[in-house]
Amino acid sequence: MADRRELACLRITPSWGIPPLPTYKLTLVQQGDHCWIDTIKQLGRKRKHTRTSVVPEVVAQQLERLRNGTIPAFPISPLVCDGEYEELTIHGEYSTLTLGWWTMPPSGAEALADFAGWLRGLGLPDEEEQDDE
Repeated sequence: MADRRELACLRITPSWGIPPLPTYKLTLVQQGDHCWIDTIKQLGRKRKHTRTSVVPEVVAQQLERLRNGTIPAFPISPLVCDGEYEELTIHGEYSTLTLGWWTMPPSGAEALADFAGWLRGLGLPDEEEQDDE
């Protein structure tokens, strides 16, 4: 059996709303030729877990976009008063990169923000439907 490898993790924590507020953890995983996103929604003491399969070639394309991205050493995020905190961790070979932001990503971090949006769109598909209502 091939080793299970965590490629990336996105944590989403809203800052407003009626408590308890849901938090999300989306983990992109690869095991052999299979890739998926494990999504955990935590609402108070309740916890819901879902798994979404992802085509490995699509994952490879997204990771290649990240490899070509650049981030300033001192990122500056726009000042926002509410919204949600997002924290993306990318697990590279022998290294890890974590960047967090409130609602709007810092300038220069577009590749990370796009990747986070891709993860979010696949791992939280119901969220898209709720936004349309």
